[in-house]
Amino acid sequence: MTRAAVLAVIALALLPACTEDAAAPADAGERAAGEVLGGTISDAMIPLDQLDSQAPLAPRQGPSATEVDAEQPEVTPGDGVGAAAPGEAAEAAPAAPAPEPSQ
Repeated sequence: MTRAAVLAVIALALLPACTEDAAAPADAGERAAGEVLGGTISDAMIPLDQLDSQAPLAPRQGPSATEVDAEQPEVTPGDGVGAAAPGEAAEAAPAAPAPEPSQ
C-alpha cells in the first residue's frame, strides 16, 4: 500500500472516535478510586517562619512632592482675591424685615 492509502485507512479508523461522545465517569457508573484519609487542617500546618505576607514596595517612578512644589512658580493674588465672595457677604448680612401686609 502506498503512504496515502495508509493515511486514508488511519483517518477512516479514527473518524468514528471523533463523533462519539465520551461519557463522564459518573454517567458510566464508575466509582472514584483512591483512599480518603481523615484529618483536619489547622494553622499549625502553615509555615509562618517561611512566609512573607507583605509585598515589597515598588520603587518611586516620579519626582517627590517636595521636588514638584519647588518647581511651582510664585503666584501673587490679584485685586479682589482673598476678599469675601458676593454671595458670602449677602449671607453674612442680616436680612431686612419683611413689610407688614396692609389690611
